[in-house]
Amino acid sequence: MTDIECGDAAWNQAVDWLMREHEESLDDAAREALIDWLASPAHRKAYEQARTLWLVTGLVPTSDEQSDPPSDDD
Repeated sequence: MTDIECGDAAWNQAVDWLMREHEESLDDAAREALIDWLASPAHRKAYEQARTLWLVTGLVPTSDEQSDPPSDDD
């Protein structure tokens, strides 16, 4: 798999996670899966970039309306 394909896959997964988070409440198993997925620096970067884009375009509630992305401490 090329770097571009890896990046596209991470981006697509990040968008999928964001959509799931904001369309439905993640259960404990899904939240753990997201935390595990975010352990990869490439995945974390894709998630943060996708989240920023969504915030800029108004698709994600402002930080006052949502919590921060899950961390390993949650």
